[in-house]
Amino acid sequence: MALKSNFNTARSSAEIQEQANKLYEKMINSFIRAGEDFVINSREQMQDHAMGTYKDQTTNLRNSIGYFIFHNGALVHDNNNNIANRGIIEDTVKPIGIQLIGLAGMNYASYVESKGYNVISYQADVCIVDLSTYLERLELIEKGTGASMEESFLP
Repeated sequence: MALKSNFNTARSSAEIQEQANKLYEKMINSFIRAGEDFVINSREQMQDHAMGTYKDQTTNLRNSIGYFIFHNGALVHDNNNNIANRGIIEDTVKPIGIQLIGLAGMNYASYVESKGYNVISYQADVCIVDLSTYLERLELIEKGTGASMEESFLP
């Protein structure tokens, strides 16, 4: 006696794809949330920061802080309207996986950091920990990963 399947293969595949799409959307939203936190923390950093504060007289440096999210080399989301930054970033993106790239778009940002001031370095470390925590909540990475990163990155 042979067994006969009693389900619709196409419908099952569609349901699995729908669940995968929902999980992908939640994952991208976690990256967006981490990117937005990165921008807010960088722009509104404490004036008494241990690495020192810089005077952003024109507000150009703080306003140039943004992020990009790429999936397999394709731009998925960004909050940086500077087309030149997008072109430079797209040239360096790896074509595998999901990437969150935070940046300060003014060409003198690294000069300010080299003088001992914090522009985005500290916030980048915090962003990694935050993203790990968000992905832990989705059960996409092992519990405790965010905590172990926090111990290694943050003072």
